[in-house]
Amino acid sequence: MIEFLKKNAEGVRLFLLVFLTLYLELGLIRFTAAEVLYLGYFSNFVLMSAFLGIGLGFLLAGKTIRLFDHLPLVLLLLVAFVIVTRIDASALREDSGQLFFGFAGSKARIPLALCLLVIFALSTLLFASIAQETGRCFKHYKPLTAYSIDIAGSLFGIVAFTTHSYLGGGPVQWFVVASLAVAVLSTRRTLFDAILMGLGLVMLVYVTSPTDYSRWSPYQRIDVVPQGDQSYQLRANGIGHQTMVPVGHKEPVYDYPYREVVKLRNGEPFRRALVIGSGGGTDVSYALHYGVEHVDAVEIDPQILAAGRRFHPARPYSDPRVSAHVTDGRAFMQRASGPYDLVIFALPDSLASFSNLSNIRLESFLFTVESFRQAARLLAKDGVLVLYNYYRKTWLVEKLAGMLGRVFGHAPLVRCYSEEDGGKLCALAIGPTVRGEPLPGAASYPPATDDWPFLYMQSPKLPTFYLWVMGLFVLGGVAAVFASGHATRTNLRSNGPFLLMGAAFLLLETKSIIQFSLLFGATWLVNSLVFAAILTSVLLANLLVSRLRIRSPLWLFALLLGSLAVHIALPLGALLGIESFPVRYTVASLVLFSPIFFANLVFGYLFQDTPKSDAAFGWNLVGTMIGGSLEYTSLALGYRALGIAVAALYIATAFWAWRILRHPAKAAATAGDVPLGVVPAAAEVKAAGASAATDADAAG
Repeated sequence: MIEFLKKNAEGVRLFLLVFLTLYLELGLIRFTAAEVLYLGYFSNFVLMSAFLGIGLGFLLAGKTIRLFDHLPLVLLLLVAFVIVTRIDASALREDSGQLFFGFAGSKARIPLALCLLVIFALSTLLFASIAQETGRCFKHYKPLTAYSIDIAGSLFGIVAFTTHSYLGGGPVQWFVVASLAVAVLSTRRTLFDAILMGLGLVMLVYVTSPTDYSRWSPYQRIDVVPQGDQSYQLRANGIGHQTMVPVGHKEPVYDYPYREVVKLRNGEPFRRALVIGSGGGTDVSYALHYGVEHVDAVEIDPQILAAGRRFHPARPYSDPRVSAHVTDGRAFMQRASGPYDLVIFALPDSLASFSNLSNIRLESFLFTVESFRQAARLLAKDGVLVLYNYYRKTWLVEKLAGMLGRVFGHAPLVRCYSEEDGGKLCALAIGPTVRGEPLPGAASYPPATDDWPFLYMQSPKLPTFYLWVMGLFVLGGVAAVFASGHATRTNLRSNGPFLLMGAAFLLLETKSIIQFSLLFGATWLVNSLVFAAILTSVLLANLLVSRLRIRSPLWLFALLLGSLAVHIALPLGALLGIESFPVRYTVASLVLFSPIFFANLVFGYLFQDTPKSDAAFGWNLVGTMIGGSLEYTSLALGYRALGIAVAALYIATAFWAWRILRHPAKAAATAGDVPLGVVPAAAEVKAAGASAATDADAAG
């Protein structure tokens, strides 16, 4: 084993560097979202800074400066800044275009724009420090071999972090793992570096355990705070999220279904109920109190459910009439048989995002027209669907009423109890036999759908604040290219296809993950499995490219664009209609992941013989900044439009790459290097006067 490690020292170092990158990236995304509340509006913000840093690091791989020596200091500065930066998320309510649920108890200490810039800059520098070393390791291997080791390290990083999250690990444990990896990889082990890492650990220990009961779920930090006799507050990422109190001590909306709506059923009590977002168990305890014979309680966060089991004074989850399910509410409704007399959407709101790549929140697909149709199918003939919450704006109540009216064919019964600065306490009830009067503006708001799942936006648009963030991403990518000295026409000409593929692949990955979550649940496990499947497909594609003699990329592009056409044209509703889980999983995997596989075949073909793999990989990662910017356009156009953008980017890639492959000698003379995907023999054939077709066959 020792001999193997010595003989493959650079490969092991490359593997560990990429592992550290992925592990640290996932940890920082979770940590910053918990401590800096407004980052809930920009779920891919830290991810984009990581991509930019990795791209910059690869582009700087040939420079003499050694950024890795400063990694402990940069990591300490980032952790310290995040800890002292506490922003009231309400500051974003207007500029972001999306409503915020929950109360943030602290105000902005530092201007918002400055906070974003500092976090973005420090994150970029952090990952550039690691990626520079990674790029230097690339030079010891053939491009495709180095890329495969890179993907294997990424896969191991995701598996390790997912396992750690499942076991309840938090920032302290994440920091320890990252520190050990840095110590192993560093060539400069000084007392100063050890002190820096120790200070970071002390700060995290002090800050991340603010209460006696503090746990990290796979989504967020959960704290439980006593509030008097038999009363507890549950906080999510520091925001007061739920209270666990006995029946009779909550707002009247909790009694509403059983005291008022039940009268519309001729007094017939609810016997079977489904509670989506059961949380700490208060909604379930009310159902049991009013005589419901069986309750299916669905909660996506295992730590919230565990807190309810432990602290709720009524112990609702211990009642034999209750079946608790830790899963996504939409996924549960897809497989539930019903019928239910009562379905309650029990305040399922959060700032926790499903994926780091998108603006989808955990509850986004619950509040769409298609989701309400699923709930309607689960109702008995005289069943009732009930929604209640503190709604931030009147228009949000009207929008929900309009969406429910589309599904049931008549307006819901709306009851508002109070109006405060934080919003309106309202309940909406609807069913085949339960109806109310239409609200004035209910029909004027575009409904949230599975394609545009943004309930908390009045209408599809791209808010000004997101335009600024998009500009930051693009300018960051441009700055990275200039700072590394690669901002020349020849570099752009030879690496342009990698730039476009970076943008296209990030959009394709985002769209596929979101759609897969819709089909099988927006849970952390689904997210992790999808990422693992994508990385595995990359490894398989690399293996095929290295083993097969692919004479021309044309048929690879044809397969990619053909699979994209199916991906775009096939409506998700058709897949949701497949009742058999194995069949739906198989079809969905083929439709959603075949473009990813063919895209990796294209990338592997073009990357395998590139003479400067570190530079090409850097350009590819800088391209993700363009993709990250374009992802925000889904707020205005929906996610189906992203598929069209992906196809356009890959078509542009095909034309750009084909021009290089058709004229390798000219490209080589211009760029000073052999261009992408062309072995030296191809240039000699061209110089000898062979035809362009013969050149294409010889390429690769």
